[in-house]
Amino acid sequence: MSIRFSLATALLCGSYVHGANLLSPTDAIIGGAVQGADFVAGVVGTAAGVNNWPAAEPPSDLINGLIGGGGEKYLNFAKLNTGVVITPAAGLSVINSMTLWVANDAPERDPASYELYGTNAAVAGAGPFPLTGFSLISAGDLALPDTRDTATDANGFDQTIAITGAGAFTSYLLVFPTVKNAATANSMQISELQFQATIVPEPSVAVLGAVGALGLITRRRRD
Repeated sequence: MSIRFSLATALLCGSYVHGANLLSPTDAIIGGAVQGADFVAGVVGTAAGVNNWPAAEPPSDLINGLIGGGGEKYLNFAKLNTGVVITPAAGLSVINSMTLWVANDAPERDPASYELYGTNAAVAGAGPFPLTGFSLISAGDLALPDTRDTATDANGFDQTIAITGAGAFTSYLLVFPTVKNAATANSMQISELQFQATIVPEPSVAVLGAVGALGLITRRRRD
């Protein structure tokens, strides 16, 4: 009788956290825009048509937990193909859904479409980050409400998109290729983002020990 034991089986011995909010204000986040074949990090600034944002409306506001009416939002004057790279502190995860909340004004600036990518490569420095290093998870149109959240009320000012068939990744690239009205908008803006995800646990020391022991047993049986 042979003994078969894989790392995937070992991981199943852990405790998965299903449907948890993945993002927190302390997660590493890089704002920017897709330029050619790369995601390029932006800077603080207010130049029209440039990959920059006001100091008071940085990428970090996208995951700070403050929604809508307070004016907390991420704004990028590049307008098209803008987005963020986020590395959640929770580690390896599988995204089940994504929720976006609108900002406090100017509905023409709302994202009208999205592309969500994942990677298990280390995201370090300011890039640029080649798109070839990411795997597409999901893409499609958005239908964010035109009503504005002026009372910091999270209800009714958001859209949730179900994500199916996603793999497990440690970092995510979210790009907004278009906005609702590119002719009148001067930027892209969004108040808040949250991923609902299954957190994949690291194998415990005991499980890794079991993997090693079973591997030793298997080798001895073959000798």
